Amino acid sequence: MLQEPRMYKLLLILRYLRKRRIAWVSLIAVTLCTALMLVVISVMGGWLRMFRLSFHGLSGDVLVQSTSMSGFPNYDEMVKAIEALPSVGVGNAVPVIKTFGLINLNNRITEGVQVLGYPVDKIGHVNEWPESLYRQNLARTEAAEKLANPDLKLTSEDKAYYQKLMADQSPPSFDLVRDAGLRIEKLPEGVVFPDAIKLKIRYVPNENLLIWQGEMSDEERDQLLVLSNDPGYHSDIRELYRLSDFRRMVPKVRGADPRNWPGIILGEGVARIHKGKDGKLTGRDPTLTRVPVTLTVLGIPPEGRADMTAPPPARPYWIVDDSRTKVYQYDSQTVYVPFDKLQEDLGMTEQKNEDGSVLYGPRASEIDIRIKPNFDLNKTKEEIERACDGVVQTKFRSGTLGSYGGYSVQTWEESNRVWLHAIENEKILVMFLFGLISIVAVFLIFCIFYMIVVEKTRDIGIIKSVGATSGGVAGIFLGYGLAIGIVGAGMGLLLAYLIVHHINELHSWLGRAFKVVIWDPQVYAFDTIPNTMDGKEVTVIVIVAVLSAVLGALVPAIRAARLHPVEALRWE
Repeated sequence: MLQEPRMYKLLLILRYLRKRRIAWVSLIAVTLCTALMLVVISVMGGWLRMFRLSFHGLSGDVLVQSTSMSGFPNYDEMVKAIEALPSVGVGNAVPVIKTFGLINLNNRITEGVQVLGYPVDKIGHVNEWPESLYRQNLARTEAAEKLANPDLKLTSEDKAYYQKLMADQSPPSFDLVRDAGLRIEKLPEGVVFPDAIKLKIRYVPNENLLIWQGEMSDEERDQLLVLSNDPGYHSDIRELYRLSDFRRMVPKVRGADPRNWPGIILGEGVARIHKGKDGKLTGRDPTLTRVPVTLTVLGIPPEGRADMTAPPPARPYWIVDDSRTKVYQYDSQTVYVPFDKLQEDLGMTEQKNEDGSVLYGPRASEIDIRIKPNFDLNKTKEEIERACDGVVQTKFRSGTLGSYGGYSVQTWEESNRVWLHAIENEKILVMFLFGLISIVAVFLIFCIFYMIVVEKTRDIGIIKSVGATSGGVAGIFLGYGLAIGIVGAGMGLLLAYLIVHHINELHSWLGRAFKVVIWDPQVYAFDTIPNTMDGKEVTVIVIVAVLSAVLGALVPAIRAARLHPVEALRWE
């Protein structure tokens, strides 16, 4: 007898779930509201997480930033003082130069860009920029994926080539790429490369890529030309011959041999690499590393007056790689060059008077600092500020301060607070608005359950007349609401998971089918929509959805519990 109340409540709940189809409207409402909230909070929360991870990954934990474009001096002494702190350590403070310039790509494209000067051998100690490089990092990942893909029919040469890419663990650099590559339509049938030059040439069928390593001599070019009479093949070989030697491409500029030009790394947007309609990157050309580039920058002395009578320096570069940080502002308009070359062109090296005294010390725009784990960020920031101020005071007392350039010390969050706070506020606002919409589900459940209670008044009277308590009757409808909440929230979670984890594919499909672009990277800063779900947020929303269903059923349950059995049996 003790288990009978539980059994009749469970049986009635299951019966109502199956038979009362009007309650399915409540179930659908809970499902859709749950899915809606999960998708919105996942996209907005993911957007905020992407901002935090990306901006943190592209800078240090703490930044010493110049208050003007002319930079600040004594950065080398500051770096030493900062690295002496227990919370930092040697190698974890790196100077950076930030400015703007005019880039000319092969006399075909000219545009304004942001220019970052990096000490490439050190920058990886404080940020994750090296991970964004295609040739020096991402290409290795692609090679591993191709080797692991059983559907790709790779030749032994292809496998050896991709294995070589994976084995290359050399640190990032601005060094020139010595392998000339060329996209071709197809290698003519019957072409077999002689053993004498097989070590220098290879063909990747899956990518229609013809690669020559090093410089091609006239004799080697002639050996390749006689292998086929195909005019397209002859054109490709002659182009490969031209690409294989820098001296054949461009004349000397500023008296510099083209082979000795420094390297420049372009953001993928500057390199005209973009996402196609299928959502995949397109536009990457192996011949890009043979394109000459001229970068023009204008130095600003500490007094803030640039010399407009002299032409600004225009240094020639070779493109050695492209960078994909996935932050639109960086990828679309940023180039990266060696720190010392940019410092020289901007006049930020040490400048002396005619008597040999120092007029300006060497300057930098920023110092990026990585903090060791388990150290308090804000406390370390204060220590870094005291260390930098100590260098300035020492220089001032000794009379060697020179032209002083102002600076500020900020954590990475403080440096990006405008963006982060804006997105946090947007997330709260969107959650509030969609939360108001979801309240509709509570009232919908209330109305439907109230109708069910009214319709089932005689049934409630019968149940009470055979011994059911008021609490037992209320438990039936509360359990009914709980069941709808659990099932609806579960279905909403499943639906939201499918949408969120395939949201970029859905967006690409909308673009192809209806020409609709909802997620514009120029507006949202990232070229992909966040497609991850936070476990804590999911748990909270699912629990709230279940409680909302129970809340909607609460008033009808109380009304049912208060019904007198005699009056209920008389109900018509």
